[in-house]
Amino acid sequence: MLNSKDTLHRFIFENTDIRGNYVKLNHTIAEATQHQALPQNLHKALGELMVASALLASTLKLDGSLTLQIQTNGPLKLLIAECNENHGMRGAVKWSGPIESSVAIDLIKEGHFIITLNQKNAKTPYQGIVPMEGNSICELLENYLLRSEQIQTKLWIHSQDNIFHGLLIQKLPFNSSVESIDSDTMKNAWKNVVTLANKSFKFIQPEIKTSEILQAIFPSETIRLFDPSFPKFSCSCSKRSVENMLRLIGKKECESIIEEQLSITIHCDFCNECYKYTEDEVNFVFNDSGDSIKH
Repeated sequence: MLNSKDTLHRFIFENTDIRGNYVKLNHTIAEATQHQALPQNLHKALGELMVASALLASTLKLDGSLTLQIQTNGPLKLLIAECNENHGMRGAVKWSGPIESSVAIDLIKEGHFIITLNQKNAKTPYQGIVPMEGNSICELLENYLLRSEQIQTKLWIHSQDNIFHGLLIQKLPFNSSVESIDSDTMKNAWKNVVTLANKSFKFIQPEIKTSEILQAIFPSETIRLFDPSFPKFSCSCSKRSVENMLRLIGKKECESIIEEQLSITIHCDFCNECYKYTEDEVNFVFNDSGDSIKH
């Protein structure tokens, strides 16, 4: 029986410079997609991207959120996944017309892949462009991390019976606790764990415990597994954020919408929350703010 909570575990391979993260998502993705009525292939693509966002976010000292966003000119217009510092997650898809392929890379290969890091203490968010080089979302991110961060990273993502799980391992550039071990030994250790994961991850049953999963993949390795975190669906939309958006649109444009539609209605793409503003409420938003944006 599947645990009632989704989980994310960090771990290290003892006496090496290799660390890893393993995440299992079922309920989080189900909640994120319950209002979106996604075709199975888009549900799978979003699930993979949400797993990737959780794995990458867990490698960072995050005080904010990490967003993976893919936009294309084809039928798949937008694929977006977000994970914050508490592993609160959300995701959404926008599309138009029939979506033929069931392979994520076929859906996104003509698109633009952007990573956005919003840190609460930063004046502006960091954005990185992920080149469309690779045959999967995993390979795209591996190549990006190797180029931008110069960190060797491998990812594996798989789904079974609506359970999505993913594995990330990274070879850190320096680890003082193992500096006495020669570089050839370290290279062999990295090659070995990558080979083992390549062979076995896609055959692993995600229902079993994380400790058993890692033991099954890496039977000859000594692994230190840390206490889990518990990802969950969480949407950051709010009345304040919607009103800030109205102020960015501007009073004149809001008045034009009111004149045409009698009110302004905004649906959150992530949680389907509906925010509706009458003419009096819109006037209050602008009079209350002095036409300035609150943070």
